[in-house]
Amino acid sequence: MANAVLITFAGYPFTPSSLCPDNGLANLAAVLQGAGHKVRILDFGTVDNMRRLYPEEIARKAGPILQELAQAGPSLSASLLQQLAEVNDRLEQHQARETQALAEEITQEVADLEPALVGLKLWNGDGFSGSVTIAETLRRRFPKGKLGIFAGGPHASWMGHRIYRRTEAFDAIVVGEGEDKILPLMDRALKGNGFTGMPGVTTSADAPATPTNSVNLDDIPSALYSEDVYPSMQGDQKLKLIILDESRGCPYCCAFCTHPVESGTRLRTRSAKLIVDDMEQVVQSLGIHAFRFAGSSTPGPLMAEIAGEITRRDLSVQYASFAHFASASPDHFELMRKSGLVAMFFGLESGSPELLRRSAGKPIKIEEIGGTVRAAQEAGIAVACSLIVPMPFETEETMQESLRVLQSLRPDSVLVQFPGLLPGTPWFLEPEKYGFEVDREQYLLENLDYKIKLLFPPAFWQALPYKLNGRTFKEFSALTARFVAMVEQSGLVTGIPDDNLLMARLAGIEPRQFRDLARAWCLTGNVTAMEQFVQAHNRGATAV
Repeated sequence: MANAVLITFAGYPFTPSSLCPDNGLANLAAVLQGAGHKVRILDFGTVDNMRRLYPEEIARKAGPILQELAQAGPSLSASLLQQLAEVNDRLEQHQARETQALAEEITQEVADLEPALVGLKLWNGDGFSGSVTIAETLRRRFPKGKLGIFAGGPHASWMGHRIYRRTEAFDAIVVGEGEDKILPLMDRALKGNGFTGMPGVTTSADAPATPTNSVNLDDIPSALYSEDVYPSMQGDQKLKLIILDESRGCPYCCAFCTHPVESGTRLRTRSAKLIVDDMEQVVQSLGIHAFRFAGSSTPGPLMAEIAGEITRRDLSVQYASFAHFASASPDHFELMRKSGLVAMFFGLESGSPELLRRSAGKPIKIEEIGGTVRAAQEAGIAVACSLIVPMPFETEETMQESLRVLQSLRPDSVLVQFPGLLPGTPWFLEPEKYGFEVDREQYLLENLDYKIKLLFPPAFWQALPYKLNGRTFKEFSALTARFVAMVEQSGLVTGIPDDNLLMARLAGIEPRQFRDLARAWCLTGNVTAMEQFVQAHNRGATAV
């Protein structure tokens, strides 16, 4: 029929999770192949690309400076900041040159493959600017009408038609899910009919689109990870950890959360049988036994059903998952662990009942969650809990309240984030109600290209243009860092999500040690160490 190329470029990997295969593009590839088209996935979240974007000569310069930074504490000298700035500038210049060179190489590969359609998955930061570089380089070689170029992914869903203020390289931008749109996009590209008028698709800066999220997950064919379709799956370029779309949509609609925006407020699930069919197929065809569920709040009854299906088939797997305190099934935790569940991620967000109600709109009761955490840990399942600090209306008293709750729960990991304003969420749509001060349109435009400064602590990143509780970005992010220090001083471990807990287990590394090592590898460009970790992880993931 026709050829298609799907591309994901997220920039330099900030975490090991960046090296996992992309389930979204693997889903789209399966839909295209099922319709008779040929597909190639170009995934640049690889060990080799990490090496390319952080050369050894800059790594040698950065290492000692970052070691000094780690010992300096919260106060940084002007001299150290100047050294960091110089290395950061060199690194950014190098990455810009390499991204352009990569775009030229991709353009030549596209010319050789002669596709009708190229799709780019948009991420934020360097993932956005780099993808724009790729798209514009393609467009210079292939004018409109010669090649259909579209964008999708999380940043496309957040920013939508505003992306056209940054570039006109895309024929179409998909907001929301893509599995139901990829074949119509291909059909229009082949016929040259243009892309206007498609639901959930925008084609100009003056044509906003509403996300459409109605895909029946049971209708999606099994994702494609075969090396002929997905070349970066060869060898140890990526972590052998497969993401499964077991559920989408979230009915809880927490005030800060973008998942209902990205995948709708109606919970949709894939049948347990099909999920375990997918697992079994990956085990048999790729020899990979490690998985993570993609849903933002996998319902407890579905997890129990999956666990039962795995044990009935005597399938040897290890996996991690999001969960929700409101639907978790403690009575089934023993079965879940027996089936291979290693870690669960729960969104706690605050230990203050008032803030959970007033700031988060989160339907959980503090007095009831302790039993869930204990039951999971007693069954042998590691538990990661997330918090947002400061919350809207946060006080010193509510921070201490959160700390006391964490000390009582004793989760295996605590993830603390500063309060982000994400498009489409109640925090973003009604900022004044929650104590935010922001010019929403200006905020979105500035966030199109917002880049994290890899080498600097968050307090030294470019200030985001909003305030919370009267505090500037620098002030409230410093409060986040202080709370992290308080949690660590209480004896708890911070900063290890559920997938990293699984990775550490598969590689045979203690979680806290893995967290510290992985941070150092990414910050200092120690690609050799990261490569060795990937190899160790993959041995574990293929030998379960």
